[in-house]
Amino acid sequence: MKPFGMIPFFIPHVGCPYVCTFCNQSRITGQSGISHLTPEYIQQTIKDYIGSKREDKFWEVAFYGGSFTAIHTDLQHQLLAPASEMLKSGIIDGIRCSTRPDAVGDEAITLLQSYGVKTVELGVQSMNDGILVDAKRGHTAQEVVDAVDRLKQRGMIVGVQLLPGLKGETWETILETAIAVVKLKPDFVRIYPVLVIENTELAEQYRSGEYKPLSTDQAITYCAFLKEWFEEHNIEVIRTGLQSSEELDSGNSLIAGPYEPAMGELVINEQYKQCIEMCIDEHFSSERCLENQYTYLVSPSVNHYSHKVECRTHTNNTNKLAKHKILISYPRNLTSKVRGLKNCNILYFQETYPQFSIEWCEDSTRNTVRCCIDGLQYVL
Repeated sequence: MKPFGMIPFFIPHVGCPYVCTFCNQSRITGQSGISHLTPEYIQQTIKDYIGSKREDKFWEVAFYGGSFTAIHTDLQHQLLAPASEMLKSGIIDGIRCSTRPDAVGDEAITLLQSYGVKTVELGVQSMNDGILVDAKRGHTAQEVVDAVDRLKQRGMIVGVQLLPGLKGETWETILETAIAVVKLKPDFVRIYPVLVIENTELAEQYRSGEYKPLSTDQAITYCAFLKEWFEEHNIEVIRTGLQSSEELDSGNSLIAGPYEPAMGELVINEQYKQCIEMCIDEHFSSERCLENQYTYLVSPSVNHYSHKVECRTHTNNTNKLAKHKILISYPRNLTSKVRGLKNCNILYFQETYPQFSIEWCEDSTRNTVRCCIDGLQYVL
């Protein structure tokens, strides 16, 4: 398949009937207003993006930022018409938009489909009603269920956007959201840890001490669990963390929160770290594991993210465990993902498991990551 090429048009806040506590999209995108989005501008922007690379990618126009299906229908026609012309002429391959779960009735879907829109992303944020109320989203978890069902019945591709770390978030609410989203069976998910942006109600709550944002480590842990959970259920996670922008990088708008341009890479690092740690946990938590020599297929469980390995804290076992050696092997293309950004995973295991001799090595003969402990091999 061709790589995906997105041509984004931001419509910050347009159509939004509510002001969410966390939201200031003009600050996030560095754009305000949509007066520049004339048909001529839209078509010229499409041509500029594609250039001479028409056959290199699957090109898709994306209307992001506001609640697209909640804006006036005349404006929807104005924005969709030039993109639809490019779609019909074969210059682009698709059109998508983002909107609210409570703004995708049958008429709204019919309008989108009349212009060739096939993908709709829903700003779900959480599937916990208490969190949705606190964030002033103005919709319920049930309305999300209804929206996804309606879109799928009409043959649309459905994406879900989540914001872990809203006020009231806990491991319990993260699990609630994870389980509920899997039941929805969306085609893909985006995960954006909450940031505190200037000129938002959340910024006021942060300054008053009413809201405490996630640390970077907390955000990475939450995101790694969600990503692993969705992937285990065959739901693709297409992005983790907000894309870097001049406005966010400048620090003028960002007050607090886990902003990390390399968030996606760090989350993958965390996934591998958790997998390796689970191998160690399982290996030393059961005498049976030490007696039987066979291969385990390993993936993190929900419970793994809330407990620590027993052998780390029991000093009486130190002499026994010090005899063991661990070999982590991986193909060259996964080296940075397994070892971690700036070797963060290597450093973590050195500090957390000083009683083990751990070796990390590339293995060009295999295409999987393996953790070998005393001849017992775990395939990640």
